[in-house]
Amino acid sequence: MDYSIDNSQINLHSVEIAARNFDKALASDSSAPTLLDIMNISPESGPTSSGAVDNDYPNLMRLPPALAKISQLKASNKIPLPAEILEQFKHIQCHSMMGLFTEINRAWLTVDSDIYLWTYEDGGDVAYYDGLNETIICVGLVNSKVGVFHSYIKYLLVLSTASDIIVLGVTFNETSTNELQEIHLVPDPVFTIPTDGSTITTIVGTQSGRIFLGSKDGSIFEISYQAESTWFGKRCKKLNHSTSTLSLLMPSFLNAALSEDDAIVQICIDNTRHILYALTEKGTIWLYDLGEKGSTFNKVSKLNQSSLVQQATNTVKTLDSQNFRPIVSISAVEASESGHINLVAVSETGVRFYLSVVGFSNMLPNQRPYTLTLRHVRLPPGYSATITARPRMVHQANYRDSNLMFLSSVNEKDVVWCISSDMFPFNSMFMEAYTTIPLDGPAMAMAEVTTKTVLPNMQPFVQAPQIAVRQHFEAPRKYVVLTAQGVHIFLKMRPVDLLRQLLIDCHGPENEAVKAFFVIQKEDQACATSLILACLESLQTADVSEWATRAFFLYGGEPKLAINQPFMQNTAANASFTPNVMSTPISPHLQMQQQTMSSPTMQADSTNAGFRSFNPFIYSSKHNGLYLYLSRILRPFWNMYCVEKLDVSDKHVVFLRSTVTADDCVWILSHLSSLWTFLKKNTHFSLNTTANLPYNVSQQSFNTSRSNQTLQDAQIEERQSLASLKNFVNHACQVLGLWRILCEHQFHFLVLSLPTTHQQILQNTSFKDLILYGQEICISFINSLITSYLSDNALIDTISSKLRETCPDLYKDEDAACSKAYELLKASKHSHSDNEKADNIASALKLCKSVAPNINLQEICQLLKNLNAFHAVVDLCVDCAKKLDPDNIADFYYKNEGEAGNQDSYNFYAKRMKVYKEILGVLDLLSSDVSTTLNSNINAASAEVQTFLLQQQDKIEAMRQFILDCLRYPDDLLHVAIYEWMMSKKMDGELIRISQPSLEKYLVKTSQQSQDNVAALELIWKYYESNNNHASAASILLKLSCKNGNGLTLKDRLERLARAVMCMRADKVGYAPHLGVFLRDLEDKLEIAKVQEQVLEAITNIQGASATAEEAINALNNNLYDLTQLYEEFSDPFNLWECKLSIIDCAGYLDSVVIENVWQHIIENEFRISTGSGDDKVTQLVNKVLSLIRRFKNSSSTVPLHFIIQKLEMISILVRANPSIIPTLLSTGVSMEHLVELYNLVVTSTTDSFWSLEENQFHLTKSFAELVNIFLNNKSNYDHYLRTKIKALSEDAVAKLLSSLYSKPNTDELISMLRSIQSKLSKC
Repeated sequence: MDYSIDNSQINLHSVEIAARNFDKALASDSSAPTLLDIMNISPESGPTSSGAVDNDYPNLMRLPPALAKISQLKASNKIPLPAEILEQFKHIQCHSMMGLFTEINRAWLTVDSDIYLWTYEDGGDVAYYDGLNETIICVGLVNSKVGVFHSYIKYLLVLSTASDIIVLGVTFNETSTNELQEIHLVPDPVFTIPTDGSTITTIVGTQSGRIFLGSKDGSIFEISYQAESTWFGKRCKKLNHSTSTLSLLMPSFLNAALSEDDAIVQICIDNTRHILYALTEKGTIWLYDLGEKGSTFNKVSKLNQSSLVQQATNTVKTLDSQNFRPIVSISAVEASESGHINLVAVSETGVRFYLSVVGFSNMLPNQRPYTLTLRHVRLPPGYSATITARPRMVHQANYRDSNLMFLSSVNEKDVVWCISSDMFPFNSMFMEAYTTIPLDGPAMAMAEVTTKTVLPNMQPFVQAPQIAVRQHFEAPRKYVVLTAQGVHIFLKMRPVDLLRQLLIDCHGPENEAVKAFFVIQKEDQACATSLILACLESLQTADVSEWATRAFFLYGGEPKLAINQPFMQNTAANASFTPNVMSTPISPHLQMQQQTMSSPTMQADSTNAGFRSFNPFIYSSKHNGLYLYLSRILRPFWNMYCVEKLDVSDKHVVFLRSTVTADDCVWILSHLSSLWTFLKKNTHFSLNTTANLPYNVSQQSFNTSRSNQTLQDAQIEERQSLASLKNFVNHACQVLGLWRILCEHQFHFLVLSLPTTHQQILQNTSFKDLILYGQEICISFINSLITSYLSDNALIDTISSKLRETCPDLYKDEDAACSKAYELLKASKHSHSDNEKADNIASALKLCKSVAPNINLQEICQLLKNLNAFHAVVDLCVDCAKKLDPDNIADFYYKNEGEAGNQDSYNFYAKRMKVYKEILGVLDLLSSDVSTTLNSNINAASAEVQTFLLQQQDKIEAMRQFILDCLRYPDDLLHVAIYEWMMSKKMDGELIRISQPSLEKYLVKTSQQSQDNVAALELIWKYYESNNNHASAASILLKLSCKNGNGLTLKDRLERLARAVMCMRADKVGYAPHLGVFLRDLEDKLEIAKVQEQVLEAITNIQGASATAEEAINALNNNLYDLTQLYEEFSDPFNLWECKLSIIDCAGYLDSVVIENVWQHIIENEFRISTGSGDDKVTQLVNKVLSLIRRFKNSSSTVPLHFIIQKLEMISILVRANPSIIPTLLSTGVSMEHLVELYNLVVTSTTDSFWSLEENQFHLTKSFAELVNIFLNNKSNYDHYLRTKIKALSEDAVAKLLSSLYSKPNTDELISMLRSIQSKLSKC
């Protein structure tokens, strides 16, 4: 897994920069002027003309001699006719013909009824057919329809006699190097069709296998054939496309009388648009539409020679009509050359007529035909003032892709003319060069050898780029001319061939001729051309390669400063090639450009805004040439989709195959690799001079915003662009190299193993996208390839080495090491030896650690887990983490998480935690094996249960030991990850038993991260307690209990406070004075908390009666309050008098007025809620008082018994209760001594007017008498001292009561009772 930003990612940014310049170069090549542009044809212009001024055919003799002498047409070879063929000339009796079948590299000769074929390049492989009885009058070779014949019959030889048309099958003995090695003519004719009296003059076939014949009577026939006969037609039949339905009803002699014979002399077919053209003997051109798919036939139009000549005369008014007649040849212009020009007709004088199948009002390209329209007239050389030689008696011509070859007769000998614009690429004017080569006699036939391009244009109706763009993958055009003496083979020289010849002739580039070549071609184009030679690597071309390299640097120029110049700026100047007039109409703005131009430089297309985007620098031609050459190498497939769907019977599976083959990739890689070698070899493109300058790969320009740019800035900018180019070429080589390997390994199966998302993306991915943005898909492909080897248990060393050599940036050393590790781990899985398994795991671990952290850690760890190599997982992960963060920056983040500006440290922290997830995965695996559930059907005392329990214990111990092993690594963040895992699994007991120092740090850190992190605080106090750090444990417990709103209830807080007190009491607090103070504080808080608990209970009891009770309850549960808050915020608002009393007692408050007031309310409230008789009410009231007395028994100030007794006795009087109730009940909770004192005080000191009432004044005396009787009845319960003391107190009080009663009426009974008591006291 990719943890770090490495150089490959920076290179990808650099590749994107290069891709932008690449696209500009690609667009530059695509913006070449079309035929319509250079002919200045528009809907308003009508037919135009050219060729009448000097600059239409520049005089090359003005150039340096070495360049002027170079011919664009080279006589490659002359092969005499074989002796067997020469022998046949002696046997001619009636008729003989000769011709060429360049499709199969054969020439042919007919001698009466026999035909002979031989290879014209070496004069060998002579074959013949003599199965006819009549003279052969016409011969043709056509393609066979697919599926009609056996696959080995690829061509059909069509022979015509006066009476029959015979079709023969043609086969070859194919070899690996030559598909046309040895020809065989099938003896038995495939078809024989009668001519029905028609004399066949020409035979032509389409690429799809249709056969058309032209006859002497001007008819067009077609031989229609199929695989088998059907109910509706024969297997083969001859169709006449020139006769109408009406003519079939008329007698043949009448048709002959009414029609005028005009023999068809030539048929040519446009296989790209499916249009057929026919030229008659009288110069009429017929137009036929074969339909969009090439399967129909419709007569469309014709153009008479007279009409064509008249239009030409109107266009070129200075010439007589004889210069335009007769028409001797026609050539179809395919869609790849022009979308608007469809046909070129050549006259006997060498004049070319460019025709279209639509009218001037229709300027849309590649339309279906409906007429023939003259677009342009091109005069041959010889019609300007400086050129006098002109062609005459032209009798054969061949035009294709801006190249015209024709044969002209001079003094009974023929001259080969070659007219081409290839020497002037990307020119906005119709400029051509011409070459003539005389032959040794009249020519019988001439034809071009068409070769298949390595990577044909995949898009129909797309104009192919000029030869300058294609010359590196197209061989020189080969033309074959057949004479009675032999075969002449000519090569049409490409610009690169001309440059090669120049360098050889001049022995290097330091020559005016080479310099002139760069001027003519324009420096950018010439630099791109010279790179083709410079990148040659064979020993035979070493000198040429060196010379081309020197020319590249010598004439490639240097970057310059400019203002708003196009990307591909050409600055060459050569006045010799600056046209001052143009024979074709020219618009005013072009005239202005022409006046300011110093050379015929390439004109930027108006729609190509990218080339005119503002750039303060003009790149050198070296720079532009490199990008041009690279774009031309990659052009054929750059925008092509990478894959296409395969048609299979299984509709549920989508099979994808590569749109290019491994051989295609090899061809492209050969050029790319050569360019890469050139770039590496020539250090001129290095950034040595700017190594110390900052380079931001996300920007294409170097400080282009500055207004004071210097030449040095331009140089730096160009060097950076070229450095990006090097990265681009390197990256493209690696991607295409990988693609070639994939094509060699059952590509469609490898695609199936890709992730579904990648398969879907791949279907809409072009090679451009793959190279620029498809790194992830490439890596997926590599993984798929390696997996396929591992799945087959195959050794991966070979494929791994191949990948490492081919695409080292996509498949790095670490990838190779990981692949080997996969292999070892896979082998370990099937190993039967523990030692071997351990060795394989150790070796794999060592490999992975050697390249860590740049490994697929997740996948490696999964393999180790499958082998139960858990400690290897830990070892690998710890090593990865250490290498990811060698400076332990992640620890800084962990310790300072709350600070700002920690993004970088967080990135390290996140990466390390991602690594530790693999270790936690092992823990998850170990914990999942632990089960605490027994089958209910198993006897708990059985041996099975005991075995189960032992197994579970072993698993728990294994997990515990694994945790301890992990914690032995000195990696605090690993410890943190494990602690977090244990907390998530509720393993608190196991966690607090860990004795690592990192645990305390973790727990403290965790508790500080969140105010409500109760779990961490709970753990930390348990940790402290288990490690005998009681004071710290108590401190945490206090913190827990006092935390506001942490989810604890008041009961929980009380428990923790009590636990804190216990911890402190368990510690030796005497040895530390501050700990004693802390203990006392804890005890005080516990006491106050208990009061708060009482308040909470009281409010809970009245919850239904108060609207604010719920809020108060929540508040009391979520926090601890002091006594003042409890009193003011809770007890007082809710009239909680008992709670107030508790607060006063806890606070040690001594204000008797306040205390008595509280007691007053307590007694009144209790009395209010009491029920029953007077005795019952008093009993309930006294019991309540007794409960409070017992609660506050240690605080005399809180319990004013004197006041309480007085209030109780008053209530007793009010309810007429028995006077004995209060003394009796109080004696159970108050000591008799103290009770006697209190009653003595109450009786003797009562001054309240309440007691002066008649019905109340003796109640206290009775109550006291009851109290004394209780004492006397239980006197044995007291010791002598206490009994004596109580006796004295009682006697004193009785004496006082008697003394007061003697003076009051109606007291006899009470006095008698007191005397009786006095008597008993005296005897006590």
